[in-house]
Amino acid sequence: MFELTLELGCSVAVMLGVTAAALVLTGLFYYRAYGMLRRRQWQTLLALRIVAIVLVVLLLFRPVFSYYEELQEKPPLVFLLDTSASMSISDDSSGASRFQQACSQLEKWWDQLKGDFRLHLIAFSERAAPVSRISFLAGQVPDGKATSLSAALQAAAQEVPRREKPVAILLSDGIHNSARNPIDVAGKLGIVVHTVGVGASLRNNISYRDLQVTGVDCPDRLMLNNKAKITGLVEGIGMGGRVVKAVLEDEGKPIQETELTLDDVEGSQPVEFEFRPTVKGRHTYTVRVPAIAEEKITENNHRSAVAMVVEPGIRVLYVEGTLRGEYGAIVDRFLAKDPDLEFCSLIQTRPNVFYTRTNMEGLQLKTIPSDAQTLGKFDVFIIGDLDSSYFKPQQQQLLIERVRAGAGLVMLGGYHALGPGGYAGTPIGEILPVLLGTREIGQVDEPLLPLVTPEGVRHPIFANIAGFFPTRGGAPKEPGLPDLDGCTRLEAPRPGASVLAIHPTDPKQMPILAVQPVEKGRTGVFCGDTTRKWQQGPRALDQQSPFLQFWGQMVRWLAGRSTAVEAKASIAGSTDKGSYEPEEPVRIAAVVRDEKGEGTAEAKVTAKVKGPGPAEQLAMTVVPGPGGHYAAALVPKVAGRYEIVVEARVGELTLTSEKLVVEVGRVNLEFEKLDMDEKMLAQIAAAAKGRYYHLSTASALIDQLDRTVQQNKKLVEQPLFWPGWYWALFVGVLSVEWALRRRFQLR
Repeated sequence: MFELTLELGCSVAVMLGVTAAALVLTGLFYYRAYGMLRRRQWQTLLALRIVAIVLVVLLLFRPVFSYYEELQEKPPLVFLLDTSASMSISDDSSGASRFQQACSQLEKWWDQLKGDFRLHLIAFSERAAPVSRISFLAGQVPDGKATSLSAALQAAAQEVPRREKPVAILLSDGIHNSARNPIDVAGKLGIVVHTVGVGASLRNNISYRDLQVTGVDCPDRLMLNNKAKITGLVEGIGMGGRVVKAVLEDEGKPIQETELTLDDVEGSQPVEFEFRPTVKGRHTYTVRVPAIAEEKITENNHRSAVAMVVEPGIRVLYVEGTLRGEYGAIVDRFLAKDPDLEFCSLIQTRPNVFYTRTNMEGLQLKTIPSDAQTLGKFDVFIIGDLDSSYFKPQQQQLLIERVRAGAGLVMLGGYHALGPGGYAGTPIGEILPVLLGTREIGQVDEPLLPLVTPEGVRHPIFANIAGFFPTRGGAPKEPGLPDLDGCTRLEAPRPGASVLAIHPTDPKQMPILAVQPVEKGRTGVFCGDTTRKWQQGPRALDQQSPFLQFWGQMVRWLAGRSTAVEAKASIAGSTDKGSYEPEEPVRIAAVVRDEKGEGTAEAKVTAKVKGPGPAEQLAMTVVPGPGGHYAAALVPKVAGRYEIVVEARVGELTLTSEKLVVEVGRVNLEFEKLDMDEKMLAQIAAAAKGRYYHLSTASALIDQLDRTVQQNKKLVEQPLFWPGWYWALFVGVLSVEWALRRRFQLR
């Protein structure tokens, strides 16, 4: 059947009508000139003009002549060949690997079938790709890091149109360890899939011996210097009663080992390791059992897990008795700006009524905590100008127990704090590093700038800022820091306390800042009033200030950290884990500080990702909580190594983080399961209306394949226009007509 259609969508009748009208108008145009020309002359001119009109019509309407051609084609047959690492296992009596067995049989079938079928070959592991020729198999090594039977099945459906009714033959050991259920995928393909199992069930062989690590239970995040536990799962097949050694490695270096007596019960046995990680960052922990002489497969004798070793976040509870300048400075200019801190501040607005401000998600705190569970959420406690009568004895006891267990406590000076606040003789007063005196001890009203002691110069609290203060060696190296308005009087330091700063003119060298350890925790007293001046004065004059570093290093020391705080712009990137599964979100976090060292929410932050696929760039957004925190999520589609660099634009500065590396897909994933999975292959075949065979009997499948030649219709479309040529011909025809008109002396 033949058909004439127009690309513009108009009907053929319209095209013919336009053509007829144009021809009539052309005849009328030449009518008057006919009497002036010989017959041959006007016929030539008219023919040229008609040709030009036809060319224009064809170019405008673009007609296409189409018809169906009957074809006889060989039926399509698609082979899917597993090239993952598990196919390298040699479990045949011949010593040939699974892959070698599959290739040998496939080459024979290829020669046998190429005369009757249109053959296609797709190689797959974690991804699938067509192969142009069978010679691809020569020298090929099965080294895919994962197996996606789902990807192979989808590739088969895309290789040949469904209307051609393709048949696929899947050769694999059936070990699927990637995303999506291949049985579900097979049922939705709309093509027939036969499956051929390659390999053997190793456990059914009574002479088989294998020692393997079947799992590693490792937390995604480990806390620095805290006790961590990693559990390995070890199974010995045919090795009951044997004693083996199990080793825990950190980045390939042994850190602990133990012995395990294997049982003869099917299933894994746990082996536990306890240690304290001492280095922050990404760590690969490996549980390894040395191979024994009888083992043929040693790739499964170890398994690894990746964990991030991080410092636990610092949580601060600040309780203030009155709305004073020190409260605003500490909360607004320090706690809310330090990206490493979460805080809750309670300020008394009237007796026993507190206003709460916090950046701790989910915290509902309206008054001073009176239970150990709530107090246990905090690492550092700051007590301001609040009288001791507002702390019940039970609350004080719970607080000091939390401090003895590892938390930090600092009490600030004030008219209702320390001695004047009645803390002498209380449980809180007794663990402070100074003797407080009575309520009548009073205040020092004269302005002062604390003198830092030699011990203070060396202490982490004054790291990088001791030069702002006078010392016994003389005046400050960086002058200009405003004096404090005064301080609360103290009697003397306790024995064993470290006095870091003293009153510069007091003959008894009264402490201004003193600290001491209390069992696993730490306490301190800072009686100066008020450090807000250290923040406001230099800031107004655009000068450097020790305010942020002083309080930041104070809180970190109280929390058991010794990290110095730097007053400069910086960026730090991290991920929530070190390893992921394909399509599992990788949560990327960044902490951005401005040029003053404060966390900023005004930066433009992006995460640049390089991995097995195309490079990506993710915009990172501000997250609630401590200042300067940003987050984004990456969803990796395939297994492999991903490198992430976080970049931030802060004003005119561009900051770049250190490279972050994460692994997607488990190490040695292909050797976690070694037995051929006949059940999986049989279920795939059933879902796709095919049949399952083992490789040893699959020649019967080849003999039963339908070789009937397919009758297909092919639509042939022949355009009746060629724009380039037609335009050239149109210009040529008009040029010839114009030349002849001049020659015939026509206008």
